[in-house]
Amino acid sequence: DVYAFQSASLYASELVPTQGNDEEPRFSLNVNIQGQQQAYKLINDIASVFRGMPFYSTGSLTLTQDKPADASYLFTLANVTEQGFNYEGSSLRVRSTVAVVKYFDMDEREPQYEEVKITDADIVDTHPSFVDDVDRYGTVVRNVDAFGCTSRFQARRLGKWMLLSERLETETVTFTTSVDAGVVVRPGQVIKIADPVRAGIRRAGRIKAVDTGTPGSITVDDTSETDIPSGFFTMSVVNADGTLTRYTNVSHQGFGVLQLESGTALDPVPNVNSVWVIEDSTVETQLFRVIGVEEEDGIQYKVTALAHNASKYATVEQGSSILTRTISTLNKVP
Repeated sequence: DVYAFQSASLYASELVPTQGNDEEPRFSLNVNIQGQQQAYKLINDIASVFRGMPFYSTGSLTLTQDKPADASYLFTLANVTEQGFNYEGSSLRVRSTVAVVKYFDMDEREPQYEEVKITDADIVDTHPSFVDDVDRYGTVVRNVDAFGCTSRFQARRLGKWMLLSERLETETVTFTTSVDAGVVVRPGQVIKIADPVRAGIRRAGRIKAVDTGTPGSITVDDTSETDIPSGFFTMSVVNADGTLTRYTNVSHQGFGVLQLESGTALDPVPNVNSVWVIEDSTVETQLFRVIGVEEEDGIQYKVTALAHNASKYATVEQGSSILTRTISTLNKVP
């Protein structure tokens, strides 16, 4: 899949800051492969340099990459089986507080080691609670061999990315969906999950009716059980072709009619019975990145996804603050 590889290459080639006003490509590979290896293993080694994950799809080798991406599908209790969403947290053993990254120093002509700690200022300043994690978990070291890496700054970014991923993305979710969603969702895509069991309120469901005028509107199902905000909010809908469209400044006109802002039409027009989700500052959807889609009996697909925090990329490269989403109204302490 040359297009997937080109997209990964463009992201890898972007310049990121290193020290002072200096810049370098986000990912560089500098290696001399001298022996035979299994092809798929070698592809995985090379893909690990730019946070890629290769997999077979429709008879060809494609890949996904851990990089910023918009959500591409919606899931709620309306388009999964009765079992709903099953969440699991990661083991404490895999939540490292120190990363020791091995890379090859071109000046010294020998391997060097870059140590990154969760207590480093450029990590703690963005998320002060990480200091408490060190007291809680102790010093948990993870040794990483950066394949083909000859840049100390690239090695440090790798260490920060691993530590932040293990701290911020500690949860996996599994659920079973129908064939209409299962054939669209692919590994690597970011999805939104609106789970009323976790959120405490229902803000997603199926479209009951569509108005194609200007402004456009949709009528939602089961309004008596739905918490629709009184002010402006954001609405996302799944279109007929499986794509996702997000509308801002949406308002409730009563009787379950959600109207777009003045002058905005539904484009493209979603089908009746498609999925909708609304969000505001009170409750937002959960973000997950799909890591596996498994066909089960021909008409159902089991999806496995990992928690996703989109702010980690800017934190790794620029030291920006980590952002968190408000995903629930349930705040009672157990």
